Amino acid sequence: MLYYDSVARTEEEAVNLALKKMRLDRKDAIVRSVTEVPEGVKVRVEAVNSRGREVNDLLEELFDRLGVKADLFYIESFDKILVNVSGPYLGLIIGKGGSTLEALEILVSAMHNRGYMSYKPVVINPGGYRENKKKALNSLVRRACETAATGEKVNLPLMKQRDRKQVHQIIKDFPGFRSRSFGDGLDRRVCIYCATESDNAGDSDEEETLFIVPDQYSVDEDVLSDSRLAP
Repeated sequence: MLYYDSVARTEEEAVNLALKKMRLDRKDAIVRSVTEVPEGVKVRVEAVNSRGREVNDLLEELFDRLGVKADLFYIESFDKILVNVSGPYLGLIIGKGGSTLEALEILVSAMHNRGYMSYKPVVINPGGYRENKKKALNSLVRRACETAATGEKVNLPLMKQRDRKQVHQIIKDFPGFRSRSFGDGLDRRVCIYCATESDNAGDSDEEETLFIVPDQYSVDEDVLSDSRLAP
């Protein structure tokens, strides 16, 4: 069950703060407890219906209609709904380069958020795919930085917007290096280079997006094995 504890001067302010954090309307939540604290009032606000359970049930129905056997476990947070998937047909769910998975996320997110005032994206994680992808991107960035240390700018392979954004986050763990996106549409990619004193800390120019439309994806994501960066 999704809940949030908030503290404010008054009960009303605390409840409104919790609703804002949970992205819920007042009708979709109840106040479980109200406690006086030195700062004012502490309240616990709880969602009446779990949106995570709704997504879980929706995915179960979709997989059943497709004849895909899978076990689902959802984790609902304030800004997204994560569904971990296990089973024998994970490859069918992921598809080439993750294309089927991302199309499924777009479909389920659209179906679930219809009728809600606040948008909450659905993230589907079959068999630890997200964690494995992050490890692959970390390795790619590490090898790019090793090459860029010679003073050369390194252009990474074409990748989808979500992965480019993740690269911009990963590069922060490599002091002395920066990343910047360039190009348009399907030709957009990331460049890794050594930082200079004139560089700003944040070089990423990717827009913040929660919902990524299909035409922003590159044709194939399996190009993470760029020959120049191969181990």
